Amino acid sequence: MRLAQEVQRASLAELDAPCARGAASLARGTGLKTMKCPCGSLQNYSECCGVYHSGKKLAPTAEALMRSRYSAFAKNQMQYLRDTTDPQTLDTIDEEANQEWADRAKFLKLEILHSEEKGTKGVVEFKAHYSVDDEEYTHHEVSTFRKSHGEWFFKSGKVKAEKNK
Repeated sequence: MRLAQEVQRASLAELDAPCARGAASLARGTGLKTMKCPCGSLQNYSECCGVYHSGKKLAPTAEALMRSRYSAFAKNQMQYLRDTTDPQTLDTIDEEANQEWADRAKFLKLEILHSEEKGTKGVVEFKAHYSVDDEEYTHHEVSTFRKSHGEWFFKSGKVKAEKNK
C-alpha cells in the first residue's frame, strides 16, 4: 500500500511539472496562445502584436506599430524594438536604458490619446502606465513614425510632463 501511495505522489508531481513550467513561462511573458495582448486590444497576443513580433506581418499603421512596441517592452522583446526603430535615428536610442526599464517595470496599460498619418509620416500620442517596485507611473509621449518601403518605423519620441494630481 505504501509503495502505491509513493508511486501516486510521484505521478502527481510529474503531472504538476508542466503546470509549474507553464506558470513560469507566463511570468516571463511567454507561453499560452490565449494570453491577452499587452497593447490593450482585448485580442489574444498571438493574433495581435504576436504576429508582428514573430515577423509574420508588418504593422499596417503607425498606431499598430506603437501598440506592438509597447507590447515588446512588456514582453521584453528588445530585438523587435531595435528592428522597428528608424535606421536614421537608431543611434539616438539608449538601448541599455530601455532594457533596464523593461526588466524592472510591470506594464499595466496603454492609452492611445491621438493617432494620425499623413502619407509616410505618423504621430501617436500615448500614455504607458507601469509600475516599478509597486509604485505606479505614467509615461506620456508623442512619438513620430516614418514609413519606408511599406514598413513603419519609430523615429523619435518627446516626453510630455505629467502634472501631479
